[in-house]
Amino acid sequence: MVSVISCKKIDTLQQDSAAIYNAKPQLILTGLLLNCSDSPWSTDQRHNQYMVLNFEYYGGQSYNWTTGSFGEFDQLRNVVRMEVESEKAGATGAPYAALAKFFKAYFFTRMTERFGDIPMSEALKGTSNGNFNPKYDDQKLVYQQILNLLEESNNMLSPLVSEGVKIDGDFYYGGNLAKWQKLVNSFKLRVLTSLSKRANETDLDIKKQFSEIVNNTTKYPLILDNSDNFQLVYNGNNRTNNYPLWPADGVVVKYDNRNTLAATYVNIAKQTKDPRLMVVAWPTDSARKSGDLDYAEKFTSYRGGLTGDLQSTLQKQTIDGKLSMINFDYWMASPSGIPCVQLGAYETHLNIAEAINRGWLQGDAADHYRRGIKSSMEFYGVKSDAINSFMLNNVYQGNNSNGLKQILNQKYIAFFQNSGLQAYYQFRRTGIPQFDIGPSNANNNAIPVRWAYPTSEYTVNEGNIKAAIAKQFGGGDTQNGMMWLIK
Repeated sequence: MVSVISCKKIDTLQQDSAAIYNAKPQLILTGLLLNCSDSPWSTDQRHNQYMVLNFEYYGGQSYNWTTGSFGEFDQLRNVVRMEVESEKAGATGAPYAALAKFFKAYFFTRMTERFGDIPMSEALKGTSNGNFNPKYDDQKLVYQQILNLLEESNNMLSPLVSEGVKIDGDFYYGGNLAKWQKLVNSFKLRVLTSLSKRANETDLDIKKQFSEIVNNTTKYPLILDNSDNFQLVYNGNNRTNNYPLWPADGVVVKYDNRNTLAATYVNIAKQTKDPRLMVVAWPTDSARKSGDLDYAEKFTSYRGGLTGDLQSTLQKQTIDGKLSMINFDYWMASPSGIPCVQLGAYETHLNIAEAINRGWLQGDAADHYRRGIKSSMEFYGVKSDAINSFMLNNVYQGNNSNGLKQILNQKYIAFFQNSGLQAYYQFRRTGIPQFDIGPSNANNNAIPVRWAYPTSEYTVNEGNIKAAIAKQFGGGDTQNGMMWLIK
């Protein structure tokens, strides 16, 4: 016995007997899905100017952020492991290899849109080739690699979908690869749309790629219906996965005067007489106490706070009953709450409408404009007669600047409490809608355009990060540096 034990390597003896060292790819997929979503009611929603917070203890909306996180690399290492394990599994691992391509594109996109240049081509190779100091790729190259990964993912999924292959470990789509393929291509449209400022660079072929996808939905199926939405559905039967607003003790208090709706969102909805506003929000207390029996049906009864106002101003307005709170009866009807859409049909339709408006392809922008609005309103449970009335009062104004503003405003409204920072990224890219800036702004009266790189990079990858900063921003790693994507 002593002889046998003495032959074991120390690494083997130090392994945790309860740990999983060769996880099945489906188990890794479940872990990725648990860590890929953006949550509603987070700080992001104040950056998006959907909500305002008037109590300093819990934070604010001063836009004084500095550094961001490279946390996606934690998930990317799991993606690489899923690739390794899918290869071991042979034919049954093929679907996971295809989804690994998508998740690489997904997580790298999240980082590059936040920072600019990032390590990509040399990243994730510490174990395989000992490179623990990857160079930073130009953002243009990053996006080219992302687009290639998405093309490869779609091509790998096509035969699997035709064969009716299903996968395990998928609590988003229940193992349905046809829905995953739609997500891959709809996400690619999101990426291409985000590159609108670089649309005339011939080596990127943004317009061509966009057109090829939209004009060949047999090869590139898309999310065009809410039934295919990539959304996180909360599980009210599992306390660890309750809706984020649901209180731990289960006692719902239908009042929160610290958090109210923001004027950037509310004013667009009021100007267009959008029925979604009456679903997601309550009228102000002052309207409720006005004596008007029809107050709840009037858009004048709804009001949002200006993001740029001082918190003391917002707090007084709230105490005086002049700002709208969320509709607790809608958002907190159960512990399962409302699904959080990560990418939905409304976005796909409105991205297509935007591309047609910009002249990237031929098509009926008005039709996709209407279908995008309809998808969003149906998500909120708006009735058909109210949808039709809205459409009659908000007819698409054509492939011009006014029509583009309509499309972008509708995308902004649809992003409410969905899709993470996409509303902010749209503002950064287009200036629409106009974000409010006022005395509370702590960034020299400007909305930041990026996050500074994680401070840990200056310790573990100093040479490469300094080179990247010098090349992009002249040496200053600040939240106001203009990355290639938005120049």
